[in-house]
Amino acid sequence: MRGMRRTAALICVLLGVGNAWAADVHPLRPVAANSPRETLQSFIGFTDAIYGQLGVALRQYADSDRLYPSREGRAMIQAAFQGVPSATALLDLSKVSSALKNTVATERGLMLREVLDRIELPNASDIPDRAEMQRLGLKKWRLPNTEIDFVLIEDGPRAGDYLVSPETVNRLPEFYDRVRHLPNKSEITATFLQALERLNPGTTYTVYDAFRGSPLGLGFIVPPRWLLGLPSWAKSPLLGLAPWQWLGLAAGFAIGALLILGAYRMAHRMAARSENDTALRWHLLPFPLAVIFVTGVLVPVVCALFHISGQLRVVLAVAETGLTYLAACWLCIVAAILLSDWIVSSQHLRSSSLDTQLIRLCARFIGIVAASALLIQGADDLGLPAYSVVAGLGVGGLAIALAARDSVANLLGSILIMFEKPFRIGHLTRVAGTEGTVEDVGFRSTRIRTLNNSLISIPNNAVVNTTVENLTLRPLRRQQFMVQITYDTPRSKIDALLEGIRKIVSEHSSVDSTNYYVRFNDFGDSSLNILVVFHLMAGTRALELQYREEILLQIMDLMRSMDIEFAFPTRTLQIEGSTAVLGSPALPQNGRNP
Repeated sequence: MRGMRRTAALICVLLGVGNAWAADVHPLRPVAANSPRETLQSFIGFTDAIYGQLGVALRQYADSDRLYPSREGRAMIQAAFQGVPSATALLDLSKVSSALKNTVATERGLMLREVLDRIELPNASDIPDRAEMQRLGLKKWRLPNTEIDFVLIEDGPRAGDYLVSPETVNRLPEFYDRVRHLPNKSEITATFLQALERLNPGTTYTVYDAFRGSPLGLGFIVPPRWLLGLPSWAKSPLLGLAPWQWLGLAAGFAIGALLILGAYRMAHRMAARSENDTALRWHLLPFPLAVIFVTGVLVPVVCALFHISGQLRVVLAVAETGLTYLAACWLCIVAAILLSDWIVSSQHLRSSSLDTQLIRLCARFIGIVAASALLIQGADDLGLPAYSVVAGLGVGGLAIALAARDSVANLLGSILIMFEKPFRIGHLTRVAGTEGTVEDVGFRSTRIRTLNNSLISIPNNAVVNTTVENLTLRPLRRQQFMVQITYDTPRSKIDALLEGIRKIVSEHSSVDSTNYYVRFNDFGDSSLNILVVFHLMAGTRALELQYREEILLQIMDLMRSMDIEFAFPTRTLQIEGSTAVLGSPALPQNGRNP
């Protein structure tokens, strides 16, 4: 009913009527359908009123010299269309998809009236009322000698009403084809057709034929008198449409194709001009917007202007609904991409950072959820069992998830890494025994550049489940080494060396002066060992090596100034009966080793 109201309102606006729906004295009064008798009488009454008012308006227009209907005639057409929603409300369209109700309701209502005009109807007293239906315990009544059923609606907003059954509504085209050759028995319908014939002499119509070839859509541009007066070849139906309707439809499709092609080329030019990787990807917008405009606006307007009806209109309605929803899904994903790009650019984030990847992942997830919701709604509008499919996909998705549990685990691992942020791009880390710089965190693996310049990929699930040591985030970097001096170094020099090293370490700007050790630590095999432990405040590996080098060089200068030598591995060999020492080996006697 809502679709029929929109169609009628559009036609009235195209005729220049103004507001298509005048105020009703009882706008909320329900349609009488408490019994098969009331439903049949209401339907015939509503359609009689529509045909009668349209017949008077057409007769006045035919008798005048006007190119366009008068204001009074347009008002009568407006009043006639007010009964259309009430008439179609008596049809049970629950089995008709939402996308087709705009087309099916009007045509099936006209077909039902055409059938009723050509068969013998029983007297009103022979049609059961509500009391008789309840007494007999019947929920369905069939019009005698036909297959037209009136059924009781037991739930929903129309509960308690008797409507023309969904099966009957579905078979009305078949019934119309079987009776269209029979004579029309309705005087009101005949009067309406006679008025129409005065505008187009020599042409015989049924009301349904007149509806399909109606020029009312173009009536505000071209005088209806001219369109009705076209030669017979221009009005003879070809595959359900007159030639002028085919021309108008072809022109509309040509305009739509040009708009989509223009949007496609515009997108390519915008993409070519966008050289900056961080720029917003506006080139993704024109194409889906053009498809939505063509399928959601241009095609319905063209169909209304040229009054495209019949099976072709049903096909177009399905196509335009499906393409509109698909383009809207595409637009949701594009909008999510643009939103993530805008957030990244406004916050001046690096394109490779974890924050950037998390923002883009969340935005795309939102876009996919919105697109999925639109797909489900679109399938429901097309009459597909969308929610049953969703339930089936849930079971199938569980099976796929079990089969691809490793991939799912890696994906979840990447999300956990992005949320917890144990490291960032460029950080020096130690993961699963591998030390290197993080170069990228993908949806499956994390890529690390090792110290020997090889690139390894570690599955994100393994990263999450292992110990991760972020070396870059250390505020202090521990340094430990031994200063080895010779055994012949005097005690006084050792004490002075210890104090000198302590001074070098404590006074260096990068050393934590509250936590360091410089101690004579051990007697080595060939040296006296001084243990040096301190912590450097260095943000990078390069700075750490630079500060360590500075301290080591200062220690070398200190030892040189104090005339203290570094010990190197030496070994003294004493041979029994000889005074030979290392560097002066004793010769063996008789060529044998002692």
